Amino acid sequence: MIPPLADDARSGNASPIEAGLVSMPDERPMRSLAERLTRRIAWLCVMATALVGLFRFAQIYYSERASFDNAVAQVSQTHLPLLSSSLWDIEPTAVQHLLQEIVKAPQIQTARLQASTGQYFEAADPPLLEKRPPPGGGLMPQGDVNFQIPGPVGKHRILGQLSLDFNHGYLKRQLISSGLRVLLVGGLLTLVFSGLTLRILRRELRQPLHDLARFAAALAPGKRPPPLVLNRPEQSHRDELDVVVDGFKTLRDDIELYVKERERRAEQLELAVARRTATLHEVTRYLESISRRSSRCLNLAVDEYPDMIRATLRDISSFTGHCSLAIAEQAAEGEPLICRFVWIAPHDRIAGMAVDQALLPDLIGPLQRGWSVVRYKRLADAEPARAQAMQRHGIQALVSCALQGNNGRTQVLMGASSRPEQWTFRDDRMAKMAAEMLFNIMRHWQDQLALRRLHQELEQRSNTDSLTGLANRRWFDELKLEETRRALRSGSPLALVAVDVDYFKGYNDNYGHAQGDQCLVAVSRMIQQTFNRAGEMPARVGGEEFTVLLPEHDLQQALSQAERLRQCVIDLAIPHQGSPLQRVSVSCGVACILPDHIQSGASPDQIIADALEAADLALYRAKKSGRNQVSS
Repeated sequence: MIPPLADDARSGNASPIEAGLVSMPDERPMRSLAERLTRRIAWLCVMATALVGLFRFAQIYYSERASFDNAVAQVSQTHLPLLSSSLWDIEPTAVQHLLQEIVKAPQIQTARLQASTGQYFEAADPPLLEKRPPPGGGLMPQGDVNFQIPGPVGKHRILGQLSLDFNHGYLKRQLISSGLRVLLVGGLLTLVFSGLTLRILRRELRQPLHDLARFAAALAPGKRPPPLVLNRPEQSHRDELDVVVDGFKTLRDDIELYVKERERRAEQLELAVARRTATLHEVTRYLESISRRSSRCLNLAVDEYPDMIRATLRDISSFTGHCSLAIAEQAAEGEPLICRFVWIAPHDRIAGMAVDQALLPDLIGPLQRGWSVVRYKRLADAEPARAQAMQRHGIQALVSCALQGNNGRTQVLMGASSRPEQWTFRDDRMAKMAAEMLFNIMRHWQDQLALRRLHQELEQRSNTDSLTGLANRRWFDELKLEETRRALRSGSPLALVAVDVDYFKGYNDNYGHAQGDQCLVAVSRMIQQTFNRAGEMPARVGGEEFTVLLPEHDLQQALSQAERLRQCVIDLAIPHQGSPLQRVSVSCGVACILPDHIQSGASPDQIIADALEAADLALYRAKKSGRNQVSS
């Protein structure tokens, strides 16, 4: 049967060739099927002839070798005793005559005999012009078969050696003669078979195929071809050609039906295209709105996402018959669905849909893994439990699109109306598209919030000493320049306190590093409690070394706080056998930057570096004076 029309062909936008209705013409050269079959049969005959020839060659070769072996056996039984007698009686003429008798066998070409006395005899077929004795009177060359000629009975003596050569020329002539006969017979058979085959194929196949080809070329939609009649003798049976003829007739009938069906469908398509165009125009506006909202989310700040989601719900509502929309989330299975975003249409009187408020469990119903979409155009379409929940919320029509992940987390986009409606969500794909966009926006918003929290946490960790919780050296180096520039701009003093735990190396050696870490934690906690006002920043800048920035503190105020820190550490009473006080103590060096006393042109880097050096020198003096002291 003719296949249905393709969509492009129905719409008229594609050519018949592009739509697959008309095949491209075949540009390959035309060759007769009968001639091809005849050539193949001829090649098969030639190959068969070659195989027969090879078999015949092998047969002749092995036959001639067997004849040669028989001739050799006859020489051994008949001529060898006669040669022995002739040599013993010293009869050269008889010996030469016997050799001539031996070479009369066609398989033997040459017979050579060398007597023990040195005499040399030779006979050949065809005869040799002259005998060729062994060079230099040496040994006779070996032949294909060699015999030792013994003496008469009772005489244990070797009288000579007989050598026989196989007649290769005779074998070659036999092979050539046989090959010519096989070639002649095979060639005649090949010509006969090929001619008969070509004649039969032309009569039985070639002319019918030409008729079929002309008929197929005349087939075309809208044009009825002439009847198909094959020009061949009448037959009492059906064959493959008759089946092909029936197929062509069926094809002709199908083409006529195809043309009529195409005309009928063209009329239907015109009506369907008009209806679909209106729908597509509406869907296009809906998709453009979703696309605009999605693209705007790419450059939103984290705090702008809630307003963006509410505006998107409002836009979707305008394309769905001005229904109310809500996005609800369920953190885990068994927990209620909580509304995260809600848009109530002006005309709707829906209750129980508010932000951070739970929806009734039966309103959405049981969900499966993955996506699920349910829709009810009226209250009567819902199940009893769901209908009761819809009625309690004041909902008459409902569409919900839910996504449940493998971790049990569920997100639901719900569209509801307080009156029965025909939803603009014409299929589940549009509802799923809107839900997927909103869920992606919310997921991106949550990812941005998590990323901001992680960034803040990472920044805090990168600026904090992991053991003591105080600012680390990196943060201190950044803030010291900021505080120096602020002090220079405002003209207020900036004090620095350098703190060092006394005899801390001995403490580590005596109590161990773990106990040493606990000691540093206790001292740093006391430093943090002492310098806890806004702007004061204590930092751990070395192993047991600490530095405190005190903005807007003069030298006396810094000395007072440093003294209070020293006393608080003593009051901790941390045992330390390596200290003269038998407890942990600290030494402090204090320096102060007074903007009014700074030489003009000095950079903030140089000013803070000089102040830190002054604090270190003061700390050195406190250490040198006996430790557990504050110096400036």
